Amino acid sequence: MNRIKIVGIGPGHKDYILPIAYKTIEEADLLIGGSRNLEVFQDYKKETLCYEGNLKEIVETMAIQKENNKKIVVLVSGDTGFYSLLDYIKNFFSDEDIEVIPGISSFQYLFSRLKRSYKGYGLYSLHGRDIQVDAYIEKHQGVFLLTDEKNTPSSIVTSIMDAYGHWKMIVGENLSYENEKITQGKVKDFRKKEFSKLCVVVIEKYVE
Repeated sequence: MNRIKIVGIGPGHKDYILPIAYKTIEEADLLIGGSRNLEVFQDYKKETLCYEGNLKEIVETMAIQKENNKKIVVLVSGDTGFYSLLDYIKNFFSDEDIEVIPGISSFQYLFSRLKRSYKGYGLYSLHGRDIQVDAYIEKHQGVFLLTDEKNTPSSIVTSIMDAYGHWKMIVGENLSYENEKITQGKVKDFRKKEFSKLCVVVIEKYVE
């Protein structure tokens, strides 16, 4: 059966893409993904389709191409099970229509760089969401957050400063790339600091 394959391609660098993901992509007729994800595989000379806010059109195209027996691979950043397109695609296709290839998530990568476990942490995404971060923090010993252009580290600080200014904050930028940077300090120390678009945040109780 010709299945649509949803493939996690890790935090960014090619070294963190699993071998099975490369094999699946090599066999594909059509690669679908964000522009940054498609750039990683531009040397493969595959037919590509970029999604930039046109998800309904993308799904319609996927259905047509699947009927035409095209081997379709949808590229998602990080892991397929962590705030990826998987849930959206499952609204339109059955489990029998898809196959999922996992990847290394940004939280797995960051906590490995911190040399510790993420057990007990809440894992959340702020992408396109208007959420009270402090509501997350209250539930866990710490939280990991995917940020976006609106929900930046500095905007997060502003929203939690009064209650959690003494807590610890960690910002991971450009994870797995050569210009990777991990900055740590108290929440209050991150006011007005600027970071790259590709960043994630950890907020946790401060241990002296």
